[in-house]
Amino acid sequence: MKKNLFFFLICCFAIIGTAQAQNRGEIQLKATETNHLMISQDQLPSVGSWFSYVGDYSSPNVLGIGMPFNWGYMFPAELMNEYKGCSFTEFAFLDAGEEQFATHYTVNIYIGGDTAPETLVSTQEFEITGTVGDVVTFRLDTPVEIDGTQNIWLTFYHDGSIQYSAPAVADVGNPNSRWLGIDGYGWMDVASVSSEVYSWLAWIYVDGYDWIGENSESISVYPNPTTGNVNISALGMSHITVLNALGQVVYDANADGNFITLDMSQYQASAYMVRVTTTNGESVKRISVVK
Repeated sequence: MKKNLFFFLICCFAIIGTAQAQNRGEIQLKATETNHLMISQDQLPSVGSWFSYVGDYSSPNVLGIGMPFNWGYMFPAELMNEYKGCSFTEFAFLDAGEEQFATHYTVNIYIGGDTAPETLVSTQEFEITGTVGDVVTFRLDTPVEIDGTQNIWLTFYHDGSIQYSAPAVADVGNPNSRWLGIDGYGWMDVASVSSEVYSWLAWIYVDGYDWIGENSESISVYPNPTTGNVNISALGMSHITVLNALGQVVYDANADGNFITLDMSQYQASAYMVRVTTTNGESVKRISVVK
């Protein structure tokens, strides 16, 4: 059951760079102040094809560097291959709802590159007002088609006009969630330059991906809702993928047979999509985990 409001603790940090370009290890993350924020869960990106490396927003942060910098995600080609022919059409960003965070940004999407963005394919400016206190969505002026063969970078740029500008959360453990770009330093994993490690908080929407077979009677997923185990029954299963409300893969494994049990108790209370591949095709079922 959805709660109407979440209380988010917003901790603001500053990245202080004192090193020369050849010595990245001297960059540090430091805490500076704390603020409180109320946010409506209904305004978060809805269940569907939203991509983010972050699934828990209970303690978001706002980071800064005091100079122009870039940050963002890299989605590897092997992940994007499934979405070949679809397009990135929208993105979402946290507005902390305080005047000190009101500023303008540039969102840049690149194709290619393993350790740094390569070819710019979409760019646009957008404003954060500092009054919403919520997650806001923006339509891309130039949608980005996914060809399924190249890495895709979702990055944000800020000119340093305010001290704290980049939403983040505690590190989720994926290096592709924490890319940082600084003029004179190049692109780097935040974990390579600081013992204080964070993952950026952003969302991108994939349009054109159909959740096929959602009402198929040939697949049984039960009990629903569940507080623990989920049983999946289908003839000739070969693969099972579980995605959370933002389209993140939380479970992905081959299957062999007609029956399998998954332990869902390790995941937070939310809605999930269970994608089951069988010899007859692919079906998707929604399931709710409750605590």
